[in-house]
Amino acid sequence: MPERKYAVTIYVAAPGTPLLLDGGTSLPGHMYFSTEDATGNKRSFGFAPIEHGSASGPGRRYDSDVDNYSKPVYARTMEITKDQFDRLNEFGHDAGKFGFNMQYQDVRNNCVDFTWAALNHAGIHREKHIVLPGSGGPGSEVRVRAPVDVSGKNALRPTHNIEDIQSIENPVPHSPVNTEKRNPMPKDQSPMQWLLSDKHRLDQPAHPANGMFRQAMDGVAKLNAEHGVAPSPRDSRFAGSLTVAATAEGMRGIDHVMLSDDASRAFAVEGNLQSVHGLDRKMAWVETMQALETPLDRSSAAWPQAEEQGRALVQQQEQQQQQQAQQEVAQASKAPFMSLS
Repeated sequence: MPERKYAVTIYVAAPGTPLLLDGGTSLPGHMYFSTEDATGNKRSFGFAPIEHGSASGPGRRYDSDVDNYSKPVYARTMEITKDQFDRLNEFGHDAGKFGFNMQYQDVRNNCVDFTWAALNHAGIHREKHIVLPGSGGPGSEVRVRAPVDVSGKNALRPTHNIEDIQSIENPVPHSPVNTEKRNPMPKDQSPMQWLLSDKHRLDQPAHPANGMFRQAMDGVAKLNAEHGVAPSPRDSRFAGSLTVAATAEGMRGIDHVMLSDDASRAFAVEGNLQSVHGLDRKMAWVETMQALETPLDRSSAAWPQAEEQGRALVQQQEQQQQQQAQQEVAQASKAPFMSLS
């Protein structure tokens, strides 16, 4: 008799996702999960305020999210053990019993917190380790434990949790149950839903710094190739951190991405690497470990301030150059005149 298989599916719905049961669309988006046994019996678990549309107030478990949310932008299914299946179900049915705060509080305690708390209760966590390039070339990568708490959420909005969901190690590796599914972003979004969507992320073509972000991604890809490191969700985090750092330094592009000798720092460089005087080169740096762990949505949120800082820095440099040029002209006009007669 074949062994019974158990599965969990984690769903992410974007702002503007049509609601089949409630009518209308989801304003902030949603994150929820379902469990399923070998007979196809599926249970849906989600957390939302009792008063529909409220930003805070008493919350409760909803068991109809799988049927209600039409074509969520992302869903990952993983085979799990019987113990994990049971623990997900027990938490989903009575989260308060296990210490979860049933008071819904905007981004501070919402559907994202509920889903991660359930997963963590079952021993399912997002990435616990980071792989850093080693100094010995391909095959010398160093796997280190992440210097952060890997329980709970790492991003506020549902759609910004996709990378962390992808980083979960399969509880049952190589199972045919392990799958991912994506759907397009909802087409019809209100202005508020548009603001809450991923269109303001650095990796979206509409973002003003997307060109620099793509340059950073190219640099990270070359760095990975040099050190024999496979592409992963960490790459976009790395590139996002470099983009923000470069923007804050007033850079307009990233031509090169490099690591320090001990790999503790990463550098974004604009201009000529071989420059002797350095006047045609700009540089920004980040702490490698921190850059690899900074979610892309956090870097995207930090970019506007970095852009203001970079613009102010460029203006200051231009003013200094103008003042220096004026001083040189003034000094030249005061120099003694030597007659040749």
